[in-house]
Amino acid sequence: MKHTFLIAAVALVCACTTKAPDLNSFVPSHAVMAHRGSTYWAPEETESAWRWAREMGADYLESDLQCTKDGVILANHDVNLTRTTDIEEVFGEGVPASRRDFYLSLGFSVGDADAQLEYDAQGFEPYHASSYYYAELLTLDAGSWFNAARPGQAREAYAGSQYVSALQDQVAYAEGRMLKRDADGRRILPYCIKQCCEGKTLAQIRAEARENGKYMEFLEYDFAGAYTEDPADSGHRPGIYIEFKEPEVNPEDMEQRVYDILDACGWNIITSAPAETEFYKDGLVQVGKTRGKVILQTFSTASLVRANSVFKGRLPMCFLLWPPCPEDIPGGDLETEEGFRAILAWAKANGANISGPSISGEPNNYAELNHPWQAALVHEAGMLNHPYSFDSIAQMEEQTAISDGFFTNRSDLTLQYLIDHGLRAGRENPEAPASVPDPVATLERLGY
Repeated sequence: MKHTFLIAAVALVCACTTKAPDLNSFVPSHAVMAHRGSTYWAPEETESAWRWAREMGADYLESDLQCTKDGVILANHDVNLTRTTDIEEVFGEGVPASRRDFYLSLGFSVGDADAQLEYDAQGFEPYHASSYYYAELLTLDAGSWFNAARPGQAREAYAGSQYVSALQDQVAYAEGRMLKRDADGRRILPYCIKQCCEGKTLAQIRAEARENGKYMEFLEYDFAGAYTEDPADSGHRPGIYIEFKEPEVNPEDMEQRVYDILDACGWNIITSAPAETEFYKDGLVQVGKTRGKVILQTFSTASLVRANSVFKGRLPMCFLLWPPCPEDIPGGDLETEEGFRAILAWAKANGANISGPSISGEPNNYAELNHPWQAALVHEAGMLNHPYSFDSIAQMEEQTAISDGFFTNRSDLTLQYLIDHGLRAGRENPEAPASVPDPVATLERLGY
């Protein structure tokens, strides 16, 4: 009986002294986040952009998350895909004309397919990712638009070779892999009907589907076999910095879906504790092997609350700031000290340990929310400060002293600035890469 009491007492003491993790320590100082891989050198959030960012030595590959009609989580920024793909030319404004044959190719009957097409047309949002199956999006060209938009950085190799990315793709690039392709350079990603849906009609699947049949999740994609080792991999292992968008854009359980994908990929530190503790080793980025391998971010108050309920304060989270202040933050005001403190206090109470303010300057000319007084309040709150987004040395000169990390479209410039000023591969982060590869030569080495 005495032994039982002793064991219970010890357990109680342990439970009472368990502390929340120091999430700030999960993140390298002066972290460099490759914003969408790059918006300057390559088509954003594609294989080319993220392979380039990895090889440049960025600490994180950054992305935005959406969901397709069949439940695939995309790493893609725009809700409307017209800017970064040829979706208008391929599909037009309505339900894709090819969808009937798509349903028939999967073994569904003509009547079943036609009935489903009528249902698909109801509430169809042209060009929105959630209106299309991932198999349909894989027929799009996500590279040619960049050549037209940025002729100075255009590369023939981008045209027709870049795809709308899934979250699993982003993880694969961070792990030193690339897409598996056939002899003609086309992506190999087999899919089939899920075992749980075999033998069912589309009408039956729709009746069981989430959110009144909006998401028809009857397909399974072979992401496990979709990649091959990248021969150009130099050994950098960045983390990923992923953004939850407004809840109305995605399924009600979006955060849980992402949790499960990270789990399946071995990237959920809650269920699979990383062994590596050093962010850098022998001149290589190793962030993707540490507790800081995943950082969550959002502008949305609702998404932050939902992410915190799923991840339970065990992963670093960034609350992004943009005017106006969300109305549901009591006392929140981006322009006064009292109001800014209220925003930070609310974010921290809901799991955020990082603030992500916008900064001014060309070419985006965002609102300046990282004035010295604002940055001081972030640090006073015990939070890290990760402003967005950097495109120039002038911005680095103005912001570095008050920032702990940098969302950058020009990883080449940001990394070089930090090295030149002793903030990387110097007194701070001495094991980090001591040089930055030439950005153009790196693209060429990668086959672009």
